[in-house]
Amino acid sequence: MRLYRLENPVQRYSWGSVEGLKDCLGVPNPGNEPLAEIWMGAHPRAPSLIRAGDRLLRLDDFIQEAPEACLGARVATRFGDSLPFLLKALSAAGPLSIQAHPAKRKAESGYEHENLASIPLDAPERNYRDRNQKAEMVVALTRFEGLFGFRPIAEIIANVRLLMPAGSERLIGRLEKNPGRVELSVLFYSVIASDQATKDGILARTDPIIEGLLKGGGLDEVETAAFRLTRRLREAFPGDIGALAPLVLNHVILEPGESLYVAPGELHAYMLGESLELMANSDNVIRGALTKKHVDVPELVSVLTFDSDKAVPFMAKEMLAHEEFYPLLSPDFRLSRITLDGSDKVVKAPTGPELLLCARGRMSLEGDGGRLEVESGGAAFACADCGGYSISGKAVVYRAFVPDGEAVS
Repeated sequence: MRLYRLENPVQRYSWGSVEGLKDCLGVPNPGNEPLAEIWMGAHPRAPSLIRAGDRLLRLDDFIQEAPEACLGARVATRFGDSLPFLLKALSAAGPLSIQAHPAKRKAESGYEHENLASIPLDAPERNYRDRNQKAEMVVALTRFEGLFGFRPIAEIIANVRLLMPAGSERLIGRLEKNPGRVELSVLFYSVIASDQATKDGILARTDPIIEGLLKGGGLDEVETAAFRLTRRLREAFPGDIGALAPLVLNHVILEPGESLYVAPGELHAYMLGESLELMANSDNVIRGALTKKHVDVPELVSVLTFDSDKAVPFMAKEMLAHEEFYPLLSPDFRLSRITLDGSDKVVKAPTGPELLLCARGRMSLEGDGGRLEVESGGAAFACADCGGYSISGKAVVYRAFVPDGEAVS
């Protein structure tokens, strides 16, 4: 049988929730400690484990033993002997760092540069832990709050004028005259890279202004949400200029099932809630603020695209019976959601590797040679040569796979 149950590693970061993934996926948390992420995939830092006969193997090692059988000729030719995507379940009880991920060429050069500098792969100051780009999409499992990409420039200018009515011209004058990536990068860098005394001065001057704006009632709904989040971040991260990020980044609340795509070079930060993340198989993170971890502002600025626009959530659209597909936005991965009521089944005939997460209920997977029963919170791996399989039961299942072709639509 080429269908395998996965045992998935848990990441217990401090920002994780104790109850979040237990409540929405049924993932056990007997120690009642923060449970931030569950990784499903073959990234060498924390690969899933599979049981093949009497052997318990790392998924990355298992794939490298027979890459074409596991991945299929199409995927192995394009991506080598590595699973090209990584699926995570995430639960945030509080804000994650303001961060971005590199494009492919930047990841390759950054990885080689840090190797030449003899920075160990597990060193806290390491930015590039692999050579891959890291596009990702986030799908809300519960109401999920985050910051996604730079706001339209007109909104940034308006928010800075509200925040600094007596001194905004020095900051935004050039951006107002030349609204584009170059001047937006100058504004961003001039603030985030300033010395701590300058940052403390900005924050001290703006705190009473924020309180006045929120009490005065003159803000619209979008402005009120942004300034309220700014006040929350000021309380959680005193002295961190990143607390002002909601005024320049899109503040978005995703309802369950809604999704956003985060392209390489797009600044973002997750705030609160549970979600799935499907991404390229990478752990490259460059942080700029709102964290006690390593911050590298010059490197962060070097990977940013400084695109600015509204962040518009999207939903999956039904294309097959019982299966809805999220839009194809990356050549490395795609996601669908399968909903079964117990009376029917879905039959798949993969030509590449697939990860299947049971998000609710209980799914039965049946293929040549056997059957797997997977409960909520559990996941399975289907090899490319599995010969097809069926999914039945009463369940909601997320299916991650490699799309055909290389074009992004």
